[in-house]
Formats: sequence, C-alpha cells, structure tokens
Amino acid sequence: MTELRTDDGERKQVTVLFADVSGSMDLAEQQDAEEWRKVMQRFFSILADAVTRFEGTVDKFTGDGIMAVFGAPIAHEDHARRACYAALQMLDDVSEYAAELRRGPGLNFSTRIGINSGEVVAGAIGPGAAAGDYTAIGHTVGLAQRMEALAEPGKAYLTEHAAALASGYLDLEDLGEFEIKGASRPVRVFELAGVGAARSRLDLARERGFSRFVGRTEEMGALEDALELAKGGEGRAVGLIADPGVGKSRICHEFVQRCREDGVEVFQAQAQAHGQAVPFMPVLQMLRSFFGIGEGEPEQLAREKIAGRALLLDPGFNDDLPLMFDFLGVPDPDRPLPQMNAEARQRALGGIVCRLVNAPTRRKTLVLVIEDLHWIDEGSNTMLAALVDSIEGTNTLALVNYRPEYKPVWGASALYRGISLAPLARADTGELLRDLAGEDPSLDGLDEPIHERTQGNPFFIEEIVRELAESGYLEGERGAYRLVRPIEDAKVPVTVQAILAARIDRLGPASKQLLQVASVVGKELSVRALGLTAEIEAERIDRALCDLIEAGFLYEAEIYPQRLLAFRHPLTREVAYGTQLADGRSATHAAAARATIALEPDRLDELAGLVAHHMAEGRETREAARWYARAAHWAGHSQPRDAMRLWRRVTELVAELDEDEESTYLALFSRMLQLEYAWRLGIEQDALEQLVTEATEIATRTGDLNSLTLLKLLTSARPGVAESSAEWVAAVDEALELAERSGEPALQVAVRAAAAYAHMCAGDLERVESTSAEILELMGDDPDLGAGVVIASPRAWALMARGLAVKERGRLDEAEALFEQALAEATAREDLETEIWTLGSKSQVLVDRGESATALAMALHNQELTERLGDIFSRTMATTSLAYVRVERGEFEDAVLDVERADADYREAMGTGGETEAWRGTLRARALLGAGRVEEALEQAEDAVATSRRREMLWQLPPALHVLAQARSAAGVDGVREALADATNLASTRGHTMTLRRIEATRESLSHVSS
Repeated sequence: MTELRTDDGERKQVTVLFADVSGSMDLAEQQDAEEWRKVMQRFFSILADAVTRFEGTVDKFTGDGIMAVFGAPIAHEDHARRACYAALQMLDDVSEYAAELRRGPGLNFSTRIGINSGEVVAGAIGPGAAAGDYTAIGHTVGLAQRMEALAEPGKAYLTEHAAALASGYLDLEDLGEFEIKGASRPVRVFELAGVGAARSRLDLARERGFSRFVGRTEEMGALEDALELAKGGEGRAVGLIADPGVGKSRICHEFVQRCREDGVEVFQAQAQAHGQAVPFMPVLQMLRSFFGIGEGEPEQLAREKIAGRALLLDPGFNDDLPLMFDFLGVPDPDRPLPQMNAEARQRALGGIVCRLVNAPTRRKTLVLVIEDLHWIDEGSNTMLAALVDSIEGTNTLALVNYRPEYKPVWGASALYRGISLAPLARADTGELLRDLAGEDPSLDGLDEPIHERTQGNPFFIEEIVRELAESGYLEGERGAYRLVRPIEDAKVPVTVQAILAARIDRLGPASKQLLQVASVVGKELSVRALGLTAEIEAERIDRALCDLIEAGFLYEAEIYPQRLLAFRHPLTREVAYGTQLADGRSATHAAAARATIALEPDRLDELAGLVAHHMAEGRETREAARWYARAAHWAGHSQPRDAMRLWRRVTELVAELDEDEESTYLALFSRMLQLEYAWRLGIEQDALEQLVTEATEIATRTGDLNSLTLLKLLTSARPGVAESSAEWVAAVDEALELAERSGEPALQVAVRAAAAYAHMCAGDLERVESTSAEILELMGDDPDLGAGVVIASPRAWALMARGLAVKERGRLDEAEALFEQALAEATAREDLETEIWTLGSKSQVLVDRGESATALAMALHNQELTERLGDIFSRTMATTSLAYVRVERGEFEDAVLDVERADADYREAMGTGGETEAWRGTLRARALLGAGRVEEALEQAEDAVATSRRREMLWQLPPALHVLAQARSAAGVDGVREALADATNLASTRGHTMTLRRIEATRESLSHVSS
C-alpha cells in the first residue's frame, strides 16, 4: 500500500473563504507599482495571519486577494466557524490598516469577503501536479467567490449553507434571497455581523430547546456520589469520557443545574477547538466565572470584583493582585506587574488558582466544571494537573469531560474516577426519537434504522432527525412529524460528517488509507480480505489496525476461526467511504471482489451477492451481471424478495453491455425469473406488462423453444390472477404442449407443477391427481429434475398437490400421508415455500378430523415460517388456512381478523393470488355468520359466489354457494334451496366429497325451509 498523500484527492466538507481588495484596479492606478506592491504585501500578510490563526489553509493568492480553505487538508468539525472567526479578524485588522492608509497615502482601502460551505474535491489538480499544488475545486468554491463579488466593501457575506453551520456561534443578518450566476435556484445570503452567544453545541441545543434527557441514570448517580464525598471534605475529580455527540456536555449541564438548585457554587470553563494556540483560555474562563466578570465589563469594576473576592478569601492575595489583573486583561496602571519570565508567570498563576479554589476560609462546597479537555492548551493542562492534586481533603469537586484520545496526567490519582459513557440503549433511542419526531403511526419502526445507523449517539440522532426534516423525508414540526418517504437514501448530516472526518484526518497516513479501504470492503471484514484488497504486507497492516482499533474506529468481532473486524460506528464507514474519489474507490471495489473470490472458494454461492456488488461498483459490468445472476440462483425460492431484487439488478447491468450470446441470455432469463417471482411478491401492472413485452421480444428473436415454453408458462398465470381459470388452464396446456415438443424432461416437470395448481383452482381434482402422478413418474429417482425452474422441489409440490385432491375427495388418511411425504421432501430440499403450503393444507385435514388444537398450533407455526420466507402469496395462503382452522374451531371473530390480514396481503401484492379471493370471501362469510353478523355474512357470501363465477374458480364455487344458502336461511330470505341445489350439483360433478358432506349436513338441518 502506498503512503497516503494529501494531494491524492478526496471529497471533503469544507468552508471556502475569498477575500479581495474592493476597487483594487482604481486603487492600483493611484499608486506607483512598487508602493502598491508594498500595500498588497501587507494586506496579504493580514489575511494569511487570520487564516493561519484559525488553522485554515491559504489555497492561493488571486492577484488582489486570497482563497482560503477551512477543513482541508485536515478536517475540522467547526470549519464554518473558523472561517467566520478568520473573516472577523480580517475585517478588524484591515480596518486598522485602512486607517493608516487614509492617514498616509490617502487611499480609501477596504476588503470584501465571501464564504460558502459544502463538498469539494481537494488535492493536487492539473497535469504534473505536486504536493505543493494542493487546492479545492467544485461548485462550493465558485459560490464562495460569488459571495465575495456580491459583498459590499468592509463586509463579509455567507451563503445559507455556511450560515446553517455558523448560526448561533456567529451573529448573522439575513439579507434575503439573491439570483446568483451558476446557481440553479436563488441563494439566501447572510451578512457576518459579529460573534454570537453560543460557544458550544450545548449552547445551540439550549437555544433550540433541549431534547429529553434519557438513559443516564447510572452516570448521574455516580456524580451525585462524588458530590457527597466532596461535601464531606473528601475532594474528588471525575472525568466523563466519550466520543463526540454521546452526551458529555449534556450530563454536565444537567448535573450543574441540580447543583445550583441545591445551592452548590459552580464555576465553568470550556476549551475550544480553535483555542489550542491561545494560552490559558480555559483558565481565563474559569477565573472570569469565579470572579463574576462579564463580557465588556469596565476595567475598574472588574478589578474591584477581583480584589474584593480574593481578599475576602485570603488577605495574602494582595501581593498577587497585579498578576491577577494583568492575566484577566484589566491591568492596574497604579500597580504595574513586576517583570517575570513566562515560566515564573505560569508557575505563579497555577499557585494562585489552587489557593483560590482551596482557600481555608471557603466553607461552601465548590464544583469546577471544565469541558472538552481534548482541545486544552499545554499551559492550562499543566495548571489543571496541579489543581487536581491540590483538592485532596477539600470540599471541591472537579468535573471534566473529554474524548478518548486525551490522556489526563492525573489519571492514576486516587482522587480521580473516569466514567466512560456508553451510547444510548435501543429503548432510550426510541424514547429520544419520540420526543424529537413524535408518535405518528408513519414513524413506527423508524427507531430501528436510526439506532442502527447512529449506534445510540444522541447528537447524531438529533442531527439525523433535523436532516430528515430539512430534506423532506419528514413533514410537520418538532415532536409532531410524519414520515412521507423512505429514509434508506438519506445523507449523513454535514454536522456529523465534519465530526467524523476530523477524527479520521487525525490518523496517520497508512491508518487512514487502510480505514478507507476497509470502508469499501464492508462493515464486517476479515483481516485477510483487507490485506489482500489493500495489497499490504502483514506487519504493516497489523500496525495500522492496532491504531484503528485503539482509536475506536474498528473492533474485533471474532478472533477464531479467522480474525474478523467490524466498524464500531456505521456512520464512520459512510464518511470514510464518501471521502474517496470515484476512480480510486472503484479500483478498491474490484480488488475486494478478487480478494473474496481468492479467499473463499468454497462459499462463493453464498457470497456471490457481495462479489457482484464489488464488481458493479468496480465498473466490471459483465462480471457483475454474472455474479448477480449466481446470487439470484442461490437465493432462489427460499428468499424470493432477494432473488427478485437480484434479477432486477442483472437486467439493469445487462442493458449496459454490448449485445452477444451471453448478454442476450442474461437479458431474457433475468426478466423471466422476475416474472416467476412476481406472482409470489406482486408487481405493478405496468411493470409486469413491460417485463412480458421485453421477454417475449427477446425469446422470439432467439427462437429458443425452451425459453418460449418457460415464458408461456410464466405468463399463463396472468389470466388466473386477473380473469378466469379456463383461460389459465388453456394457457398452461399450451405451455405443456411446447414442453413436450422440447423433449426436455426438466421443463416438462416444471410445467406440470404449475399445471397441477391451475387444475386445482379450476376444481378439476382428476387432472390434479393425474398431473401429480406424471410429475413423480418423470422424476423417478432424480430429485433434482426440474428443481428450481418454477418450484424448488417439484416432487414435494406434486405430493402436496395430490394430497389436496384426495383430501377434497374425502380420503383424509391418504391425504395426511401424502402431506407427510411432501413435508419430508420439502425439508430435505430446503423448499420452504412448499413446506408452508403443505403445513397449511395439513392443518385443514387435522381440524377436519377433530384434532383442532394440533391444527391451530401448526397453523400458527406456519405463520412464523412465512415471515422467514418473505413471500406475500405464501403468507396469504398460510393466513387463510389459519382462518379456516379458526372457523372450524368456532373462533369466528379471530377468523374474521385473519381473513382481513390475508386481504391486506393480497392488496399489498397488487392482486397476486387473485384465484384465492373467493376462498377468503367464503371463509369470511362463514366467520361472520358464526359470529352472528348475519347481514354482513349474507353480503359477503353473495360476493364470494359472484367472484367464483367471474373467475371460474370451480374449486370454491360449491363452498361459496353452500355458505350463501346458510346465510340466506339465517337472514330469512328466499333462495336457500336453490343455492344448496347448485352447490350439490357442482360438487357432485367434480367429485368434491368433503364439500358434499357439509352440504348434506346443512340440508338436513334446514329441512324445514321451504324456499
């Protein structure tokens, strides 16, 4: 693996700043070129100093100004704020310089600044580019330059994108929307007016309104315990340790609130991301808090507060007042600070801080809160270490928080306890999400993907909800949203991207590149696959992996039989993946595919989908189509949803290939297999017709008889779904004739399997039995013949179909034996679909024989199997079988609910399984009648009869007529005997013995009815 160079190019979220001289051409004309050069050199120096102070990068000098980038090459989570702070300093410093120029050469000098935030491609650009040619390009850059051109002299303008990241931290004035050249829509523009009130994300959350505080009972209890020890004179230090966004500051806030409510004195300070180069910033904040000095307070008043409180604590502080005044920025002209070097000054300040906190005259318990120590400067860190050492035996509690990369020098002290914060549990994520989004039914199940994606990070959860609302996935307002579109393609919020990118950029070059390779390989990956993909030797990969594991990016998911790694946070993987340029990422995908093939030769069917994904992303289109087809075959009938999705992907990829024999074959069979799964899962009518049209055109063009036969079979179900069983049976017979002409036994078996079902729906029990027998005869001792063409196990299907026929003929013992054989065969062949259909049929036999408890248990178990399969049609059949069992058990209201669930599945499947509509209607009518809902039962029975006749589903017409007669009798209306006569005639003609027995029982019970 080559060393990562920043000039290799990455996608980054940054803030771009442009600054130039307003009216530079006119000004240059007024000056000698040499003098103007001096003016511009000073101007450039002012701008560059401001950029450097806030850790930006001067991308280029533009002739009369500069372009600066914040957040690249090293990412900063607060890149927009840094740019704005730099802009404010530029405006102040240029204003002072302009005053000099007015007094000197009389130039009316001013600058204007434009700022924009967004994604750029950053790296070395141009032919022969070297590391020194690092730059950023993209629309984000152009829009920042447009803001500069729009800005008035002496002003800085921001786009809405930068303003969204800086608002609250900076004061912004909304200038409205502007038409900007190169922007597809009007851009809202803001003027940078000054520094805002917020200093942290917690300040922003306070301004917006805190979300519910959840899941931190244990941590708050630990802080309360430490406070009680401090109150008893046993000073303590506690550190809250967690990754960004987990809730360190929120816990501190909640604890501080409780302390103040209890009268405990609290003083606070916070290190800043851009303040590491500013010495003693947290100490300065702490002392200002301690003495009660506000922003902009008059110097004399500030000195009085400092002296008053210090001398009250200890008169011995009198000699230290000059140093205190000077450090706090309010020097006393009457008591100047004696000369001392930097080391002596720091030592003296450290002593003062410890004495102030631990003054013997102080009686009240004191809580010191210092946040974000991972950004603390060296001088403040040294003072803090001395302070922690000094609080033993005092009534002081020092509460700090920091990220895992910070290592406190006092970590081994007996006074100190570190508390590592875990992310929120799933239940707490749900509670927080309900507070943020509400409880609209459309949000049901949303907590699962959001918890999975955020891993319980509260800040990430809040930002994702905000992003979903701003991007149109959610409509409404906070606490009362509704979901209006699926969230699968929702982007990572830029605020979250910035945090994670900053962490990633702190890695060494080799570790960062390995993390990027890992993000391509997968969320879980073997060390062997990672090494082979990255082409890195074992020793170097081990060193880099140690860094990534120690930094919390990866963790060891398994160590035996092979070492498996996983991303600790899914969003980290998304950000690491998204930063890579498309060409490099594609090459890594292709390498990952080859590594998987090389390392897992015995699992390639199982891993075909993964290989296909890598091939597709690696732009190996033909290989991707082959591997997706292999994955679809492996998914087969046991995972129909996956199979349908995979075949659809094959169709999409083949469209990109030049036409040849292989691509034509894949184009045809990917469509035919989609047709096969369509009647199991449902499909829009337009999409169905498109598949049929395209597949027919390809099959006709090739002239392949086997393809034409299979296509005829797959399209034959359309009349069964939409029109009549007579047309369905005729189409199946045509397919069977073609199969016979083909001479292919496998195809003949597959067609007969579908034919057996068509004949069952038509009520032709004799042909069901004969067709099933033909299947078994053709297969002989070969269980694989015809397997997977339409049904995973044709033998199991034939046994089940024959069992259905003999069951209706009244031979229940024989039917049960056939069902047992079918179940054994289906289980052996892993044919879950046929297993579900057979269990449903067997449960009906059991309840018919009086074994109702066993039948119910079997039907309920069958429901669980349908969830595993994911086949809507099979679920519809299983639920309808359950309704049958409940009706026979007298559980009528439950049966009604079961039929309603089956109907809902039917609607979800867009009409798939229409041949069962009359069966469901008949069962619903029986259940309603049993429940005493006679009028509803009569209406439903009439509808079931009409549906059976319209669809010519003669297997269900006699039962429908039977329940119609019962409903008419219960309702006291005419037509009872007519319905019974029709039912008897049809059942007798078709040999439906079980139905005849029920009709005869009803006829005897209704012998008193005259009409």
